[in-house]
Amino acid sequence: MAWGSKVDATQLTNITTEQFFSFGGSSNLSLNPGETMHVIVDFNPPGSPTDHLVVSVYGSVDGSNYDDTAFIQFYIDKATDPNQASFLVSGLYNFRIGVKRSGTTDTITSADCSYRKDGVSL
Repeated sequence: MAWGSKVDATQLTNITTEQFFSFGGSSNLSLNPGETMHVIVDFNPPGSPTDHLVVSVYGSVDGSNYDDTAFIQFYIDKATDPNQASFLVSGLYNFRIGVKRSGTTDTITSADCSYRKDGVSL
């Protein structure tokens, strides 16, 4: 089957503490068995940045009680401006995607997120 349509999140700005991307008013994303989601996060660091962008994915079995520890977590490097990274999510019933700075110095200018589901559902 074909990939689904691209879905864009509401842009996050002035990021210091962790913020969660919202897709159509909800930060909750879901997958059916067998589906995979291709996710891309775009990062616009401030001038002369000190902090990287930390991207975290938190799972949930009911769409309301999210993990305290991220299922996936990685940095997007501050040295490339702007910078983007893709990753795949599969095997989670519900999840949300959060971003924050890696240190305490910078206010991250902005971050965007979008995804496509693979359209295969078992």
